[in-house]
Amino acid sequence: MKMNEQRYYAFPDIHGRYDLLQKALDFVYQENPNGGKIIFLGDYIDRGPDNKKVLETVMNPKENWEFVCLMGNHEEMFIDALNGKMKFYDPAVVREYAPDAKTLQDAREGVPKEVIDWMWNLKLFHFEGPNVFAHAHYDDDLLPEHQQKHNLLWTRMDDWMKYSSQSDRLFLTHGHTPRKHGPVTSPNRVNLDAGGVFYGRYVIGEYYEGIKGPVAFHEFLWHNYTT
Repeated sequence: MKMNEQRYYAFPDIHGRYDLLQKALDFVYQENPNGGKIIFLGDYIDRGPDNKKVLETVMNPKENWEFVCLMGNHEEMFIDALNGKMKFYDPAVVREYAPDAKTLQDAREGVPKEVIDWMWNLKLFHFEGPNVFAHAHYDDDLLPEHQQKHNLLWTRMDDWMKYSSQSDRLFLTHGHTPRKHGPVTSPNRVNLDAGGVFYGRYVIGEYYEGIKGPVAFHEFLWHNYTT
C-alpha cells in the first residue's frame, strides 16, 4: 500500500502522555488509511505517567507509516543519567521498566538495551523541503554537520522572535518551550508545544510537501482535564 506522499505531520513534546499521543495517532491514522509520515520533535519521556508506552509506540511505527524521531533534551538527560553523569530528571521513568526493583540502581539495569540504543541514535534535526524540524532550534548560519547539539536541544526563543535563515529559505518547526496558548506562530517558525503534560492540550501540525509551515493544527484534550 502506497504511503501518502503529500501530507505529513509533526508531533511535539509528549512527556509520557500516552493518552494524548494515542488520540493524535488515532486521528492521523483515520485521516490517512494508506499510511504516511510523522515527525516527532522529541521529549517523549518525563513528567507524565506512561513513558514506557510512549516509547514502545514511537519505536514501532504502524504498517505503512514512517516515523522520523528526533531527540529532545529529556532524552539527552536520560542517557546522561543512565551513564552516571547526572541524576534522573524523573526516576519514575526508569521504574516503569522495573516496577519491583528495590533500588533505583536495580531499576536502571532493567531499561532494555534497544531503548538506550534507540535514544542514543535519535536524529537531531530533519528537513522536508523548505521545512526544518528540531526539538528547540536549528542554526541556518551553520552547515548541517556543524550544528551544535546543545543549541538544537536547549535553545529557547521568545514568542515574538523571528526565525532567521539564509534568504528566509527555511521555516522552523520546534517544541521544547511549553505555551498554554500554543501553538505560537512567529515569522518563519512555529512552536508546537502547547504544554500537553501541564495544560491538558496536545496540538499537532499538518504539512504538505513543498509548502513552508503547517497548513493546519489539530488539538486533542485530556478527557479528565479541568482548568
